Amino acid sequence: MPSLVEPYAAFFAPEHHAFESEAAAFASRDGARGDIHARVRALGRAGLLDAVGRGDVRTLAVRRGQLAYADAMDDLAFIVQELGGFPLERAGAEPELLARVRAGDAVVVFGMTEPGAGSDVAAMSTLAERDGHGYRVTGLKHFISNAPEADHAVVFAKLDGKIAAFLVDAPATEAQAVSGHSIGRLVLDAAPARLLAARGGALALGTLERCRPTVGLAAWGLARHGFDETVGHLKSRVQFGRPLAEQPVVQSRVADMALDLEQAALAALWACWTRDVTPADQRTGYMSAVGKLTATEACGRVLDQCVQLQGGLGVEESSLVQRLWREARPLRIYEGATDVLKTVIAERWLG
Repeated sequence: MPSLVEPYAAFFAPEHHAFESEAAAFASRDGARGDIHARVRALGRAGLLDAVGRGDVRTLAVRRGQLAYADAMDDLAFIVQELGGFPLERAGAEPELLARVRAGDAVVVFGMTEPGAGSDVAAMSTLAERDGHGYRVTGLKHFISNAPEADHAVVFAKLDGKIAAFLVDAPATEAQAVSGHSIGRLVLDAAPARLLAARGGALALGTLERCRPTVGLAAWGLARHGFDETVGHLKSRVQFGRPLAEQPVVQSRVADMALDLEQAALAALWACWTRDVTPADQRTGYMSAVGKLTATEACGRVLDQCVQLQGGLGVEESSLVQRLWREARPLRIYEGATDVLKTVIAERWLG
């Protein structure tokens, strides 16, 4: 599997080489992967969840690049532990649960999106009410990664008109069908909950600013796998008496794909580095948006070209590149859809 650390060494410290190598070794393991619970346990046993909530963003990035190159579901299992674990770490709550999350013994998910409130967080309708010394949460969250396997959920709900963060144990769930992902709904009907943070909006934004640029490196891993597969095809496939790789129009397309891959890696890594060197109480929403949008859109173009260059083989159900395209397509939507991120970027300049 290709390295991110070696060609882009300026973004990294010496220890990132080891972090990437560990992820590459895990990603190349033999044997059945199993469901999300099995994958999370394997990640925990391999020590790849040790940085949940506390490691730097570049560590998440290099691990995601390796995991996504080999298996999109491994990448999903990995990053959702971060999405759920970081709020626990930042809130200073549930230390025993957080230890289990890092060990791979518990799956914790991040419950924000609703049918009527995706990127428009202010439209959130999930409500929390006090119940003696605790709380109860009522509402529906959907398109929640790893929800079908959730042992616990960090859920955002309105309390006294303001967004707060809660922990729900053993939430009721329903599965949703999304290619290459384990996705579902959290069905919260007066579910018992514990308050994590009264300022839940700030906690959610901090979590997304940390994880969002790493989506770009997951997209890079998927696209780079498709690119490598396609280059091999172009070298071996003969048309009109010579390999496709010798056709000028094909060479032009390959050059465009290579440029997109470089652009994706550089933009996403710059956003990750920016988050790492910026004080925790300062926002990096603009650069996170730039890195995620640039990388996921560029990688979408790469995988579309992979399908095109493989012709009919590229759209067969058994084709690797069509599977990679389907797995990568949701990355341009979740954790900030492209058009929403454009609004974030424009506001930086237009006010």
